[in-house]
Amino acid sequence: MRPRVLIADDQPDVVEALRLLLVSAGFGIETAASPREVLARAGAGEFAAALIDLNYTRDTTSGREGLDLLTKLCDLDSTLPVVVMTAWGSVEGAVNAMQRGARDYIEKPWDNNRLLATLETQIEFGRALRRSQKLETENRRLRRGQHGLPPLIADSPAMEPVLKMMGRAAPSDANILLTGEHGTGKEVAARWVHAASGRRDAPLVTVNMGGFAQGVFESELFGHVKGAFTDAHKDRIGCFELAHRGTLFLDEIANASLGVQANLLRVLETGEIRRVGSSVVRHCDVRVLSATNAKLDKAVARGRFREDLLYRLNTVEIALPPLRDRREDIPVLAAHFLKRHATRYRRPEMFFSPDASRALLRHPWPGNVRELLQSVERAVVLAQGPEIGVEHLGLRRTPAGQRAFEEMTLAEVERVLIKRALAQFGGNVSRAAGKLGLSRSALYRRIERHRIRTNP
Repeated sequence: MRPRVLIADDQPDVVEALRLLLVSAGFGIETAASPREVLARAGAGEFAAALIDLNYTRDTTSGREGLDLLTKLCDLDSTLPVVVMTAWGSVEGAVNAMQRGARDYIEKPWDNNRLLATLETQIEFGRALRRSQKLETENRRLRRGQHGLPPLIADSPAMEPVLKMMGRAAPSDANILLTGEHGTGKEVAARWVHAASGRRDAPLVTVNMGGFAQGVFESELFGHVKGAFTDAHKDRIGCFELAHRGTLFLDEIANASLGVQANLLRVLETGEIRRVGSSVVRHCDVRVLSATNAKLDKAVARGRFREDLLYRLNTVEIALPPLRDRREDIPVLAAHFLKRHATRYRRPEMFFSPDASRALLRHPWPGNVRELLQSVERAVVLAQGPEIGVEHLGLRRTPAGQRAFEEMTLAEVERVLIKRALAQFGGNVSRAAGKLGLSRSALYRRIERHRIRTNP
């Protein structure tokens, strides 16, 4: 379905020019010539965005009438992206409009490419905001019905199979191995699985397998008795006992030594532990979730990880995609983090500037969700006013060997997007075409033109 845009201007030639431009770009259009018509149409139908003039016949230069309309539109639908237009553009007027809820502004005469790019960006953020509100509603429902499931922001196509797998595996007692790059949210997924399981009322104990010296692992995992070693001044309960009848999350599992791996395997097979320095056997009922960014099959082939332990850990294996493969989630994640940190640092209501919004979508995010979280927190701390600019985000430059989209030709961008869509759907041309908004035949023509292999 084509995104519908509401155009509002009292000059018929301006409306016609915008209509021709947007229709040719694939948008559906409705027009209005006055603030009253705008509000009537906005109340009667759903729009992906609104492009409104700030000056109308009753007030042709100050923009006051348009600003009042903007306030009413935002009150009517807070998720509707509104882009304002004015022939008397100024920094002060633009800031005023942004503070009242506008997402961006365009000066007349406009640049067609910039106008289209602005609309596309704001429509994407509008969709994300609607998804965010839907997710918040769903999370409230889940908290009432399922004992407080933590928020899980994942509405992109790349996350659909992940969510299905988590939903099926969570209620069971099966051990789960979470894989993915650093910062993809493996610990968040582990907390969600625990909260959705029958063990949710028992503890979730997290152990960073890369956070302890080699000789401390066994004491941390299994506990020790007084006098077991030099600094063992009293008995200590280990993580397995702390997680009894609950869940134990072993993060960075690939860092476990072969000796610790052998002890882990024995515990998983028998459910029994011995504290360091003790001969007493204790039984522990623990579900184990583990996570790694390493390729454990390669570690097994090199003799660095036990194959039998891997089979115990990965009863169900769930791979979390990198953020660059789930770009639809970037706006809603950014909005979620912005709200969280603005509250934490007692800042007034904050918003991303249009340039910052575009930068968030363009950035490759090598550090994934964790990098996005830190960038937004940094911006909240550094921004002096309510608006967050690109300079506040502190985004690193694109790594060497990679080029940002704005540095590519149109053909190069098209080739990259097609390859990504095909990879996302395992070479399924029909699903990739749907993702790209093309027919199968149109996508096939582009595949042939760019000489792209359809098998991943």
